Amino acid sequence: MVREAPPPDRLCSVCKKDGVYRCHGCFNEPLFCTDCCRIQHQRHPFHRISQWTGSFFQETSLLKVGLHIHLAHDGPPCPSSSTDYSSDVFQWSDTDDDIDDDYPEGPFIPPVRDPDQPAITIVDKSGVHSLSICYCHCPGALSRDMQLFQAGLFPASFTRPKTAFTFAVLDDFLLDNLECGTSAMNYYSKIRRLTSSIFPLMVPVS
Repeated sequence: MVREAPPPDRLCSVCKKDGVYRCHGCFNEPLFCTDCCRIQHQRHPFHRISQWTGSFFQETSLLKVGLHIHLAHDGPPCPSSSTDYSSDVFQWSDTDDDIDDDYPEGPFIPPVRDPDQPAITIVDKSGVHSLSICYCHCPGALSRDMQLFQAGLFPASFTRPKTAFTFAVLDDFLLDNLECGTSAMNYYSKIRRLTSSIFPLMVPVS
């Protein structure tokens, strides 16, 4: 099928460089290079993307293109942070050469273990995501849980949040429960299957 392969020229839909990533949340599933994929999804962090391996598209994560979610400053990094966000998390080039050598197996992308900017699990209507959350460190900044609240994320813990739920997924569950009588367990099973239709049991339980 045409949708299972990239365009013949395989060019990024934005900058016309080598396209590697296809977004399944953007209209018409455009192809992006690494930089454009990261930039275009600064305000759409819950879209699901796939990477061209040279023979097929394999599911990956926006975390792998270096996407960070910055809180409390309407998108840009906190000016009080000492972390450099100018480079990609994985430093991948926009090519399909030898891509399989470094590609992690399994449908769920494990979080990057960075003690300064740890990835947390975020549950959204589109599935379960592992994303890098960068908090504000300015003097007088709100606590981490309150920063998450301001961003529309409900933390599972108020001390050291490692999991959060979008307000959208909480509203969707309430509607499913009201209209369809869906239990919390069955609803989360649906979310896990959205994340990985083939291996839903590999998706972590929040």
